[in-house]
Parts: sequence; C-alpha cells; structure tokens
Amino acid sequence: MSKGFFKNSKNVKVNRFLFFLLVASIFWVLTKFSREFTSTMTAKINYENVPETTALSENNTREINFDLTANGFEILFYKFKKPTITVPVGKYYSKDKNGFKISENELLRMVSSKFNRNLGIKNLSVDALNVQLDPIILKKVRVIPKTHITFKNGFKPLDSIQAVPDSITISGPSGSLKNINTINTEIISLKDVEKNISVTTKIVSPGGEIVSIKPEKVKIAMEVAEFSQGQFTLPVEVINLPPDMDLKLVPQTVTVTFDVSVNDFTKISKENFRLVCDYSQRNKDENFMLPFLEKKPQKIRNLVFDPKKIDFFIFK
Repeated sequence: MSKGFFKNSKNVKVNRFLFFLLVASIFWVLTKFSREFTSTMTAKINYENVPETTALSENNTREINFDLTANGFEILFYKFKKPTITVPVGKYYSKDKNGFKISENELLRMVSSKFNRNLGIKNLSVDALNVQLDPIILKKVRVIPKTHITFKNGFKPLDSIQAVPDSITISGPSGSLKNINTINTEIISLKDVEKNISVTTKIVSPGGEIVSIKPEKVKIAMEVAEFSQGQFTLPVEVINLPPDMDLKLVPQTVTVTFDVSVNDFTKISKENFRLVCDYSQRNKDENFMLPFLEKKPQKIRNLVFDPKKIDFFIFK
C-alpha cells in the first residue's frame, strides 16, 4: 500500500514538473518571438501581362532579397510563405524600346504592398529592376525526321527519308531562336517494312519560349523496294598511261557485285559500266592500281570489287 502511494506521489510530481516546464517554454517562445528581429528575406518576381509581340529575356531578375524588420512570428511566417512581387509588364512597356526600368522607390512600394502592415523593409538587393524584352520574330528551320526503321529481308530504301515540307516556321523571342536552325519530329518506329513509307507525325518543340510552330505536323516519306543482287565481270581499262608504255594487268578483268531493285534489274547490262584504273594514281612501291567505276547506273548500290586491286608489269 505504502509503495503504491509513494509511486503515485512520484508520478504526480513528474507530471507537475513537465506541465510547468511546458508552460514556461510557451511563455519563453511567446516572449522571444514577440520581440522585433531583422532578417534577410527573398521574394519571387512574377512578370504578367507581357505583350504578344514580345517575350521576357532569359536573364531577367527572378527574385530579390531585402531586410525585413518584424516580430518573430511574422518573420517565421514569411520565411515559409515566400512573398511574390507581381510586375505588370504591359503597364511599363513602350513599343519603341526593348525594356524598361522600375526605380528602387517604386520597387520598394511593390514589395511593401505584399505585407500585412507597414513593416520595416530596406536594403533591396537591386538599386532598380531592369526588365529586358525580346521582340517576337519568325524563323524558318529545317525539319530532321527522327526514325527507327527496320526492313523486311530483301527490302531496302531507294532514297533517304524525306520530310514534306522539309522546313517549317517557328516564332519566339529573337534570343531564344538565335541558335535554333533545325527541329526534330517525333520518333517514328516501324518494323519489317516492305512498302513505301508515308506517315504524318508531329514536330517536337525545342522548348524554351517558342510561341508557335507552323505547321505542327509534317509527312515523312520514303520509297522502298525489293532488291536483288547483280554481278558482271568487266574488262579493266587503264587511263592516263604514257603513249610509249605497255602494261600487262593481273588480272585483266574484275567481277563487280551490286544490289539493285527488282524493278530495275532487267534494265541493267554490261554496257552501263566502264571499269578503269588510273595509272597516275598507281602505287609505285608495290606496282598495283585500284579499280573504280567511271561509268555506272545511278540506281545500284553496295558495290563490291573482286579483286580489289590490279597488279601490273611494265613493258617498254
């Protein structure tokens, strides 16, 4: 019985002590934070009502610092709720200028208007707010198709992929458009392609402060055909050979292998080719020349020569 009594008495004393400690702490906080303090604050700057013919330059001030004298509770409140200074650009804008200036006194008035009463505000981080504006301009840029295309076995593109139109017009601040010369499309992914490609896709905005993109969509086109392999064995001709010189070539013929579309295969014959070696471009140390096609059909590709070099012996 006595042990329980002393235990309860001890708990009452501890609880009483904690209560008075809490009350004392509250009074300390109230007393402490009721006093005036001076603290450096930060305010965001929000520019609004920007005329349609202009845009804000990227290097404009986005926030300012200042000293605020207020009681601790107000200081704490504004530390968590950062004030925002609204700058009505249209009010100060003049068409014949690329910017304007807000004086320190005017800026101080704008800052003060964001607080509940006339608190002590001083030491702005800027002497004046200089606002720079860029004129909105038009610029023509080339369209770059972004693709990931695989073709069905035996099928290949006849030409490079094309965007129609191949250029578009973008508008925005002159500073933002200065380094933009090309613009990409959305990625087009196609698998096992065996027919001509003709798809419409969107233009991807390069970001920044682009105002408009016209047109917003382009057509991506590519001709595709089935290919077959052709092969001819052609005689080697030597050009730029001195008139008093006779050569023996080893070998005297070269086999040329190439790819060509099935539709054009029957249109190609040996007469469409002329294979030559240029004596003036010979390798003098090892006595060989490299063959090349001086004449060939435009629609063939993936040329392979066998052999890739021609040895020669000189007879005088």
